[in-house]
Amino acid sequence: MINVVLADDQILLRESIGYILDNDEDIAVVGMAGDGYEVLELCEKLRPDIILMDIEMPKLDGVKATKIIKEKYKDTKVIILTTFENTDNIIESFVAETDGYIVKNISHKDLVFTVKCVCSGLTVIHESVKQIIINRFKGLSDYKLKYKGVLTEKEIEIVRLIAQGNSNKEIGNTLSYSEGTIKNNVSKILEKLNMSDRMQIAIFAIENGII
Repeated sequence: MINVVLADDQILLRESIGYILDNDEDIAVVGMAGDGYEVLELCEKLRPDIILMDIEMPKLDGVKATKIIKEKYKDTKVIILTTFENTDNIIESFVAETDGYIVKNISHKDLVFTVKCVCSGLTVIHESVKQIIINRFKGLSDYKLKYKGVLTEKEIEIVRLIAQGNSNKEIGNTLSYSEGTIKNNVSKILEKLNMSDRMQIAIFAIENGII
């Protein structure tokens, strides 16, 4: 039996999804949460196999909750289920080590199939999400450089921490710098690499073996 927790701030939606999943003989919905903190509490109590996680939730969003879950509950898999096909959300989710990313216009049969596939160890990505990722990487596929000749050691460490999903405040705490100092360093890194946002830095770090 696959034990599933649903996390969505819309009661009707999560109850509807719960009804669909509970009708499958191999799946049991063991808990429902309305925000990220409730998800963490259910993880500690129930240790589910799968979490279906919305991104836009109050108090603690789905991406941040996913990051914490992956650090504390290694055996629990997370599937992002959202209405948003936002590039930054997608990349941030995979940096947080999500196991799947699907959108809410998925059919009920495909939803059940996705849960079973992820439980079996596969990563499932919705077709539209896959195309967004491909387009994002195409923009950087030819962008390779020997970063050690461009970035300082401190900047390389900041790039590594960005790719691991850390905020400026968290990076500052790790490196013993103020949040403002880290923000200035990130701006310099973006300028040096001719990039426009943190997600491009994260992809750059992955492509160049910094993490």
